[in-house]
Amino acid sequence: MLGGVVLPLGLLGAWLARTAGRSGEELLRTRLETAMSAVVTEIGARWIQRRASLLALTEDTALHAALRRESASIGAADAAISSAMRAALSRGGDTIDVAVVRDRDGRERWASAASESRSESPAPSEAALTVSLAIHNSWSGERLGTVEARVPFGRLVGVGPAGVAGIGSVLAAFDRGTGASLLPLPFDADVLRGDRFLWSGEQWLTHRRTLDEPPLELAIAAPLSPYTAPFERAARDGVVLLLAVVAVAFAVATILTRRTTRSLVSLADAAEAVSRGDLERRVEAVSQDEVGRVARAFNTMTENLGRTLRELAQRQSLAAVGEFAASLAHEVRNPLTSVRIDLQRVEEKLPADSPLRGPLGRALREIRRLDGTVSGTLRVARSGRIALETIDLRGALDAALHGAEAEFAQRGAIVNAPIPRGEPVWLRGDGAALEQVFLNLLLNAAQALDGKGGRAGVDLELAENDVLVTVWDSGPGMTPDVLERIFEPLYSTKREGTGLGLSIARRIVEAHAGTIDVDSRPGEGTRVRVRLPRAPTGAAASAMT
Repeated sequence: MLGGVVLPLGLLGAWLARTAGRSGEELLRTRLETAMSAVVTEIGARWIQRRASLLALTEDTALHAALRRESASIGAADAAISSAMRAALSRGGDTIDVAVVRDRDGRERWASAASESRSESPAPSEAALTVSLAIHNSWSGERLGTVEARVPFGRLVGVGPAGVAGIGSVLAAFDRGTGASLLPLPFDADVLRGDRFLWSGEQWLTHRRTLDEPPLELAIAAPLSPYTAPFERAARDGVVLLLAVVAVAFAVATILTRRTTRSLVSLADAAEAVSRGDLERRVEAVSQDEVGRVARAFNTMTENLGRTLRELAQRQSLAAVGEFAASLAHEVRNPLTSVRIDLQRVEEKLPADSPLRGPLGRALREIRRLDGTVSGTLRVARSGRIALETIDLRGALDAALHGAEAEFAQRGAIVNAPIPRGEPVWLRGDGAALEQVFLNLLLNAAQALDGKGGRAGVDLELAENDVLVTVWDSGPGMTPDVLERIFEPLYSTKREGTGLGLSIARRIVEAHAGTIDVDSRPGEGTRVRVRLPRAPTGAAASAMT
């Protein structure tokens, strides 16, 4: 119990407890990666429009001419450049606050602010990202200067009250050029350098991403406990449930084991007593379970064994097969006699023209036939002798086939019996006993098919001095060890078999001076051959007259 149930369940509980935290952590990391992808997508979508407005400014012809000092009127150039810068800021919406143009030496030449074209003033405290785009001569590729722009980061991405993507996280952004933090943080920015950190007594996980356009370093952090708590709670509940199941199973197993052990000890003591020759020893069987059934079977076995030993002591000359056959015949004949008497009384009371006389007559004839069969079998089993008379073997075969029809029909099997018609097959023997032999062989063949269809049959071969009857089936066949013991009394491979059928059949065949043998292989079916001597020509002729 401890090794097979308690220990595996304990290991399972420990595994659940360990994997609960891992599952929550994996879920949070997946959510952080998804949230980071959403932030990057949003920044990229907003940055494309702003970058396009700045690129348009770097390609302005008036700006190129002024930076090359080719303009004839500096005042006119200043006005045109200022107009182009205001247009760039306007195309950038409210994302770009300030734009500055520097020459190739880095000196500031022109500057413009978004507040010049809007009524509201910029928020000077708002953190901004500084981006720089080079200005090149479109003909020679010469670098003429640089356009710098101040982009407030808060206008590139929106963070709701529930955090990024609504998962209660904190977003951090850093300017790759200056390293400055672009968003307010509730903790020190240095803790975001690793993949996890401890803040306010709680474990946090971090996910980082680096962008080239715009030049940003992004990080998202979220507390771990809201994700691991449900898994840990489920794991704890599972462990508690497992412990409860183990406790109940252990208690039930202890009770059943003690009960079973007590019964088995009693059974073992009784078996030892029987082995010493005490056949009067009995086992108390009060339960209806398997142990109780074994105890009752043990008591029955000892009773039968004692009775058999007593009978063998009284009748040493009687074989065990004969004893069992006599008991079986006695049990069958008594109820048959009662049924026959009752039917005869009913027949006496019926009117002469009653339609029930026909079925009643057939029933009485079948009862007489069955009584004769049992009597003949009993006689042969007891003494090994038969009442010799000249019989037609075909009659015994026909009767046996008729008796086995229902068994074959129940299993959906087909039985072939090409018994030749015409001249009788005369034998000297007991027709009822031979009928029982062939009926037993046919029933064995039908039961071998076991409800799976298949075929069986009876073959009849005539020779000058004997006749060979073969009963075959297409069943699963028998193994060599089973085949070796099939004629042993009380040996049977069938759950409800008595082990007497073939032993009695061999005794009957040998009483007729015949032989019986079995040929069977696994997967190839079974063939039982019965060879009987034919009646002398004179006896057959006498029977015909």
